[in-house]
Amino acid sequence: MRFLPSRFTYDGEAIDPEGQKTTRLACPACHLEIARPLYQVAPVFFSILGAPASGKSYFLASMSWQLRQLLPSRFSIAMTDTDPVSNARLHEYEEQQFLNPDPDALVSIAKTQLDGDLYDRVNMGSHVVSYPRPFLFTLQPMASHPNHPKSNSVSRIMCLYDNAGEHFLPGSDSSTAPVTRHLALSRMLFFLFDPTQDTRFRRASEGKSTDPQMQNRASRLARESVTRQDTILLEAIQRVRRHAGLRDDQMDQRPLVIVVTKWDSWKDLLPGVSNEPPYRKAGNGALHMLDGDRIREVSQQVGDLLRRLTPEIVAAAEGFTNNLIFIPVSATGCAPEHDAQTGAFGMRPNSLNPYWVEVPMLYALSQGCTGLIGTANRNK
Repeated sequence: MRFLPSRFTYDGEAIDPEGQKTTRLACPACHLEIARPLYQVAPVFFSILGAPASGKSYFLASMSWQLRQLLPSRFSIAMTDTDPVSNARLHEYEEQQFLNPDPDALVSIAKTQLDGDLYDRVNMGSHVVSYPRPFLFTLQPMASHPNHPKSNSVSRIMCLYDNAGEHFLPGSDSSTAPVTRHLALSRMLFFLFDPTQDTRFRRASEGKSTDPQMQNRASRLARESVTRQDTILLEAIQRVRRHAGLRDDQMDQRPLVIVVTKWDSWKDLLPGVSNEPPYRKAGNGALHMLDGDRIREVSQQVGDLLRRLTPEIVAAAEGFTNNLIFIPVSATGCAPEHDAQTGAFGMRPNSLNPYWVEVPMLYALSQGCTGLIGTANRNK
């Protein structure tokens, strides 16, 4: 039952009509339950977008798992689930890939659907509105972090929004399905570009990649009638401008990260890029900082490759913001295998070796959340 409280305990807790103390909170507009920590710790929003089958679910699962391991050990930041219920689907993805009791099993993450448990449907008068459900994580400095004494002001709740790629198709945004309007409020946008969906990348990788997505993708994409990825990006940019009140010729100030996925399938196009992680120790302690120079160097190399093979993607991004960075990632670190029984691609958990999948979020936290992650520059 939802109710507007009028009686309270001496501690400020609401009392319901039956006289019982109530601790759970709901939004007064949509009546959906809201995690109490969102009223206590400042939230920061990030949006992940991309075309259908670009690997968003694999990216999210691998990124969250890697961050759970690296943030405490390398950056002295505790990462916990703010709301386990909201993160339940992500837990399933993590367990399927990284905690699977059968590491030799061929597994695959189900495609994100247009509805289901990642969305909440609310009766708003005479119509039903669908709202996306975010993944929520609390980030707090640990005792060994230099800003631990400032934990109350430095801590953040990280809110990640993931949508089915079809939600970014032109014409899919409506008053009854405002599922991508979080784009206008996000501190940083992540656009996942999938090279295996691009004919020019597949042609450039001929003889250099054994990934079946590079070799066999053409006929399958033709059957599925996949939307061009620059169309998805341009549609997202238009929605950001519309809902944030920006003019069409006005540059947005927030950063845009072009996350180039499935790095293991096209890495031979940039043989000079090292696999070493872009962070290093800060002083003599265990605390690490991001290597800003290394990230910019790799971004320049990846950006130059995209300008040569997919110039329309770069042009769309540069027409939106001056704060643009390119980061190559591999959520799995290995090529998928073809499942003869289902006809789908799958991964074996014991073969997973993610590459740089945590870097986009580490970069976002260093830029958008002052006091959590520092950035070191070798030239300064």
